[in-house]
Amino acid sequence: MRSMTVRRVAIVLGLGWISAMLAASAAAGEPDAKMYWDVKDLRPGMKGVGQTVMVGTKLEEFGAEVLGVMRDVSPGRDMVLCRLTGCNLEHAGIIQGMSGSPIYIEGKLVGAVAFAWEFAKDPIAGVTPFEQMVKYVRASDRKLAAEALDKGDAPMQASLSLSYLREIEGLTGEEPAAHRSEMPLRVSGGGAGMIPIATPLAASGFSPRALSMLDERLRPLGMAPMSGGRASDEVVEAEGDRPFQPGSPLSIAMVMGDFDLSGIGTVTHVEGDRVYGFGHPMFSLGNCQFPMMTGYIHTVYPRASVSMKMGSPLKVVGVVDADVSTGVAGRIGAKPDMLPVSVRVKTSKYSDARTYKVQMVREPSLTSALLMSVLTSAIDTEGNLPEELTARLRADVHIEGRETITLQDTFSGPRYTGQTGASALFGPLASIVNILVKNPMGPVRIASIDCDVEIEDGRRVATIESVRLQSVEVAPGGTLKALATLKPYKGERRVVEASILIPDDFPEGSHEAVVCDLNTSAKRRFRNDPVLAEPRDLDGILESLKIQTEPKRTEVYLHVETPERGLAVNGVALPNLPASARAAFGSKRQAPASAIRSDLIQAATTPWVIEGSQTLQFTVVKDAGLSLSLK
Repeated sequence: MRSMTVRRVAIVLGLGWISAMLAASAAAGEPDAKMYWDVKDLRPGMKGVGQTVMVGTKLEEFGAEVLGVMRDVSPGRDMVLCRLTGCNLEHAGIIQGMSGSPIYIEGKLVGAVAFAWEFAKDPIAGVTPFEQMVKYVRASDRKLAAEALDKGDAPMQASLSLSYLREIEGLTGEEPAAHRSEMPLRVSGGGAGMIPIATPLAASGFSPRALSMLDERLRPLGMAPMSGGRASDEVVEAEGDRPFQPGSPLSIAMVMGDFDLSGIGTVTHVEGDRVYGFGHPMFSLGNCQFPMMTGYIHTVYPRASVSMKMGSPLKVVGVVDADVSTGVAGRIGAKPDMLPVSVRVKTSKYSDARTYKVQMVREPSLTSALLMSVLTSAIDTEGNLPEELTARLRADVHIEGRETITLQDTFSGPRYTGQTGASALFGPLASIVNILVKNPMGPVRIASIDCDVEIEDGRRVATIESVRLQSVEVAPGGTLKALATLKPYKGERRVVEASILIPDDFPEGSHEAVVCDLNTSAKRRFRNDPVLAEPRDLDGILESLKIQTEPKRTEVYLHVETPERGLAVNGVALPNLPASARAAFGSKRQAPASAIRSDLIQAATTPWVIEGSQTLQFTVVKDAGLSLSLK
């Protein structure tokens, strides 16, 4: 107890020191309050100017007239309404990518253009007061220390059963509703309401299918993914090192490398090495780490709803470390910590293999979606896939200080073709990564992810058509043999044998034998051993993932259920309990308990992806004929 108390005191003192240092650091780099307006001093009719870039990196001025101040548009936040003029805004309206464009009155900074109205006839913008941008960025650092203190060292428990069942069904692991509620909410009024100006996402190298996936995931969060391209080498060389100024393009990268994905916005203010921008959140992550890049605007694309800037990122110059409700902020010179991902793709027997390499941000809420889009683009880049295909996938998730988790399996069937085929193929890998980066037990740092995909023509699937037992009676110590008739797709029937040795102490009586595919086998394992689904520490999570990734879809599984061997209570196995203890845990006054079983399992390897399941009855009897037992 004394050592625990001392440790907690040390944690508190350490976090207090961190909090003080963060606050002091933030205060040292904050703008002077005299250079920006207090919203209570703004009046309708006041006129000023704004700055933004419409083409290239050249700053242009536009006019701004204050129409009024709207207080408490959300808790603790105000908005300045301004009518904008010039820069062809009367024609294009408020433009996606203008987020963060600064507005000045009498030389003092009012704030950042951040909100617009869809289908508006006049360029009226909602401006986030700069004083509130500074306030919320400052609070972000303090929140980091406070949250670390609140977490303390309280015990936590994870549940992987739902995530695993989603994984084996080939789903992509969509964010749970509880997590989605933490994301920024868009205010809408049937297409005519006030909304944060959507952030254009410049996507280079991504396939239409991958862009569709990103659009579905990110558009509700205020992102507008669009196919684009990189800036030319000449532009990068000439403009990439241009220093940030208020009104300059501000790019925030999520994926860099053979595929690029970056948000395009505008710088509001630069104070030393501190850069403020956007005027609204990107993802409302609070403390974060995204590469901060210079940018280049190719043109403005006018639209009836909200026009957009078409831009490209140039060079990484720092890190965006704050994503709050009133904007984003970054530091020039900092180095981003990225996740390396490589994927090797071979799309036919005679094609050459190609390898794609990227670096992704390490944000847990985005990792699985970005990984899915990168892998999907990698296979789509090679051209149209066969209508009937078989894919062999190997993925190595390298974890610092831990064993590598390897997923190696074969996938085939109608679910792996068409628009959703990539989601089904890469869903298991995305789910594994999702579990690792979001686990509540302890920090996991993925060093890298390496993926190898080989695709060939033809559907190599076989259905379990029928099953018979060589004998319906078996003696303890004898062998139970099951003969499964498989019907391959467009092929001749084959018989596969799977056998299990029945233990000497196996109870007499009637029992079930289940011959099945991987899905049914995995569900039985989790049902029979609840401890696998409720690991109590990081080692338990990693062990559970290892058990999940070892079985193969190309195997026929033979299960024989054994008697109960105890209970699992709150994720803890209690084997060999006496009857009185089992009865006590069965009462409503005790913690919920689940029976632990352990199937006897054997697998027979086949050249096909197996589908289907059949259950048969057999009897264990001591006086079963020796000849039957040995067959």
